[in-house]
Amino acid sequence: MNKKYKIWNYKYDFAEINLKNWKEVFHDTFRLNIRKVALLSMLFAFEILMTIISKIIMGIAIPMIVGVYTIEISFFVILIIYLCSNYLYASILSISAIWFRLLLGSEPIGLLSMMISDMVFLTIFAIVFFFLKKFILLRFEFKNQIKVFAYLICICGLISMFASGFISMLCNDTFIFNMYYLSDSDSGYWNMLLWVGFGVTLAKYVINIILFISTIKVLFILIKQSRA
Repeated sequence: MNKKYKIWNYKYDFAEINLKNWKEVFHDTFRLNIRKVALLSMLFAFEILMTIISKIIMGIAIPMIVGVYTIEISFFVILIIYLCSNYLYASILSISAIWFRLLLGSEPIGLLSMMISDMVFLTIFAIVFFFLKKFILLRFEFKNQIKVFAYLICICGLISMFASGFISMLCNDTFIFNMYYLSDSDSGYWNMLLWVGFGVTLAKYVINIILFISTIKVLFILIKQSRA
């Protein structure tokens, strides 16, 4: 295979971009062909399936926390889509899957909150992962590249979940709770809801990062062997 590819064996990773190859990197990253469309369609169908499972089964296993929050287990599929394609396509499919929940009876304010949380996580994750790949994975030689890849994902996930948790808490405090007609009183209930929401956000992403990491070895091998 062409040795110019440092991560995948058939295309540039976006972290390999420079002034000389940027056109090829954009082509490799955003080009859609039949294989890639089929792959994204299959992964989106899996995301919808996990959404239904998360909505029904997790709703029974873990009832709504303090009557407001739930834990979703489908976001790890969005991370798989991101790894297999790019941030743009993962974002589009993530937003589509979130609002698909309207058909399952979810209410729009909660979906708006979920969209903000997930998009913040995915955005921070993509930015941090880009720099970690560029300055660690591409700069040094590693015997076990998959293991290093997994460690970098854990670092990105840790940073992203705290960023998402704090921004979600800020959004809840400024307008989301008001949309639910909740009032900020001196009873402490408002602050309790904010911090419970922060904890639920962290729990959600911890679960999804673990699920994502559990698939990374197989995914890494499959992607490197594919031509999507």
